[in-house]
Amino acid sequence: MRKLLLFALALTVGVAAMAQVSVVKQSALANTVAKAKTVQVDPQPYLQAENPYVNTDRGVDNVIGTTWYDLQSNSTMAQRIWVHADGTIGATWTRGAETGLPNFPDRGTGYNYFDGTSWGPDPSARIEDTRVGWPSYAPYGANGEIVCAHTGGNDGLMFSYRENKGTGEWQHFTLAGPAEEPDLLWPRMITSGENHQTIQVIACVGSAVEYDGLTMALVYSRSDDGGQTWDPENVILPGMTSDETSGFGGDDYAWAIPHGDTIAFVAFGGVKDGFVMKSYDNGDTWEKVTFYNSPDPFFDGNGGDLPQCGGGDGYNAVAIDDEGMVHVAFGRQIHMDDTPDDDSWSYYPYSDGLIYWNETMAPLDTTQITNEIMFDDIESTTLYQHGQLAAWTQPHEDDTIVGVAPYYASLVSMPQLAVTTDENGIKIVTIFYSGLAVGFSNAELSQNYRHIWTRKTELDGIYNDFEDLTGDVLHLFSECVYPSMFPANNTFHILYETDNLPGNSLQPTGGNHAPVNNNMVYMPITPFPVGITNPNSVAFDVMQNMPNPATNNTMIVVKTQQAAAINLTISNMLGQQVYASQEMANAAGAYTFNVNVSDFNTGVYFYTVTVGDKSVSKKMIVK
Repeated sequence: MRKLLLFALALTVGVAAMAQVSVVKQSALANTVAKAKTVQVDPQPYLQAENPYVNTDRGVDNVIGTTWYDLQSNSTMAQRIWVHADGTIGATWTRGAETGLPNFPDRGTGYNYFDGTSWGPDPSARIEDTRVGWPSYAPYGANGEIVCAHTGGNDGLMFSYRENKGTGEWQHFTLAGPAEEPDLLWPRMITSGENHQTIQVIACVGSAVEYDGLTMALVYSRSDDGGQTWDPENVILPGMTSDETSGFGGDDYAWAIPHGDTIAFVAFGGVKDGFVMKSYDNGDTWEKVTFYNSPDPFFDGNGGDLPQCGGGDGYNAVAIDDEGMVHVAFGRQIHMDDTPDDDSWSYYPYSDGLIYWNETMAPLDTTQITNEIMFDDIESTTLYQHGQLAAWTQPHEDDTIVGVAPYYASLVSMPQLAVTTDENGIKIVTIFYSGLAVGFSNAELSQNYRHIWTRKTELDGIYNDFEDLTGDVLHLFSECVYPSMFPANNTFHILYETDNLPGNSLQPTGGNHAPVNNNMVYMPITPFPVGITNPNSVAFDVMQNMPNPATNNTMIVVKTQQAAAINLTISNMLGQQVYASQEMANAAGAYTFNVNVSDFNTGVYFYTVTVGDKSVSKKMIVK
């Protein structure tokens, strides 16, 4: 099935950043249609004679690997990073070397390991002995690790494991698909149970292949003995059969991090029904939880009768909280199909919005999501009023949107989701995503870059401020995409891919640009101690430090409405405190901290001002 690219009207950015302002539409761009595939099994880049671009030096990036193969997913991300109980970390990605262009015969899993002190060197080879792609990573056994990737052939899926993580030779075994179609593609794997001994995997049966009445059936398998036997093996779960849907798209699904014996995965291509399959008994029985009711659950791109309507973009995330409730996030996208029997449909790449949902909420539909490509009035939308519009494109001064690289995603997309509980028992939902960065663009490609952003909510419909985690001067020319995240030890551990060009070299057919070297970046984020229950209740204002970036000295002004001690702390990107000071406010007024940063390392820092039990954090840069 093909998916058409339907460009919307040109866009202008509103300048009032603090109000809930949407990006304003204008008529400079005509409606332009371009064709693209929904998924790619083995794409190849178009090789230009010479690449006119060079990589930018990113001093603050913690680069743990590289790859010239830059398509990490067609949509939803797999779990690529895991923090083990002892604080060590394993990270994986699809890797291809420059010497492998254009077919990447060396493609496989790139792997690196943090031993509690430091990461290893950039790996020079894949961990497998054959060509694979699309890895998932998980702990395995008492102290081991396991990776699942697809071979793109009759061997189906390849599993690579070690009894002791970070050391030793990788061992391998495979899982083929049904006899009629042994090729399994785009797998997602977790491990669960005692010592993570149970392997749980879902994957598509072939590419555009019909199996058991479904085009690209999504099948489930489970093994308790290291892949020697599987029970069940390649089954279609109840609720996912041809009685409920016409099939699935590659990569439109992902597992949540398990919570005891409660496991769950999300499946949503954006047009048909969106749902979570959930099990409370480690996969023995399953419950289907629908969060999006489609106007056409059996949509296949041939009806020609789908009006312009709101749905998702195929980039999903799911999390299980400590009470077993599931939470979902996905990119909001507008679709249309007005041509019958062409096995294709259209979408609007300027669709805006990131949607949040949990099991206490009623299922969504096209009426609630609406068919607006960009919002004229965000605060009047049902999604916003119900606390379900988690993010949208942010204005940046007088800058406008220049263009969008074709990831077939919303302007704000690729979500990662975590649900934590604070010391008061309050649940906090934190969402990370890759969103268009207005004001950051590539002149040669006439496209905006994407950055890694975050927002959080205490499930009261109120979100904290937007945070652009890669919006500093060291990332002026950085495309930051495909985030994978693991929450542990009061830190969100993020792995993402970055280079200096919007888009990738494999989408659409022939690529958005010629291949370049991409960095795989590890970025730990310590949650800011912001009071987000009621942002307006903070009785003081914290000004942005000046100058910013700073080289020798910088000034932070705090305006307080009460007499109290004002505490300032500064932390680096690892959450380590590097500075602390206190001023006594004897009365309401403005108080100034003069900070000498000449001994600070170059990079990004976060300063937190605390007055009483309220705190506000902001970002600063030291050059």
